[in-house]
Amino acid sequence: MLAINTAFMTANLALQTSDGKIVLRDIDAKSKHSENVLKTIDEMCQETNTNILDVGTVAVVVGPGSFTGLRIGTAVAKALGCVNENLKFVGMSSLELMAYAVSKHKMCDTDFVCALNALSGLYFVAYFSKNGIKLQNERMIGQDEFLAIKKPIFGLVGDLRDERVTEFEIKCQDMLDFANEAEKAEKFVSMEELLPMYLRLSQAEDNLLKKNKKD
Repeated sequence: MLAINTAFMTANLALQTSDGKIVLRDIDAKSKHSENVLKTIDEMCQETNTNILDVGTVAVVVGPGSFTGLRIGTAVAKALGCVNENLKFVGMSSLELMAYAVSKHKMCDTDFVCALNALSGLYFVAYFSKNGIKLQNERMIGQDEFLAIKKPIFGLVGDLRDERVTEFEIKCQDMLDFANEAEKAEKFVSMEELLPMYLRLSQAEDNLLKKNKKD
């Protein structure tokens, strides 16, 4: 199992071999994910004496999150699929991963919300039960709706900067555990179905849309 999370500022990578060896890596937020993800995966394979062709499943966080990060994660997974036709794919929601960590570490004893900063006064959110079960699909909301949330809110360290938000970090082991549970439940998708979950237009697309409306 290879698990990849490039949706956030800090990337998480986890490799679990068939004989139970586990290697976990965080890529610092100041590093370029595009330059370091494949390099780090190669180093992890060397450390465990693993041939990348022997990996049976790659689980990747598909979003919502950083536009560039999501593209990098899915592109790496698909590149591996091009050289390993037997590779299985799992697409993981970033907000579901966050909720899994909240539930696993018993950070909340009631229904709660996981949220990410979508910039420009917008937020990616999803509602979950205290057991981490998704009650409402991921969506994007504005600031007024975000401020009106009454449930406990959980976000990543330094992302939302709101005193109502309980901040925490995603650990590589939590991502790997979440990926393993998805694999066990056979939540596989095809390579064609492994697509970024953007939930919003990029700034360039939004600017182009506004320009076209004016024209």
